[in-house]
Amino acid sequence: MIEALAAVAGKAAEAGWLTPDQHMRLLAVASAVTGTVQLLVDDPGTAIRHGLLTRQCAVITHAARTD
Repeated sequence: MIEALAAVAGKAAEAGWLTPDQHMRLLAVASAVTGTVQLLVDDPGTAIRHGLLTRQCAVITHAARTD
């Protein structure tokens, strides 16, 4: 699963039809999602107790906006 998520970031560079802003947003979302999954796998209690999961979700929400 992690390998599949990590591959998205690598493939984003090949998407020549995306604007530079779209590239950055896609990379940010792919990286944040991959990081969130890894964080939950490694230490879910700490991720939840210290608000790390909430911050990761905020990054994803911000990067995925369409404005």
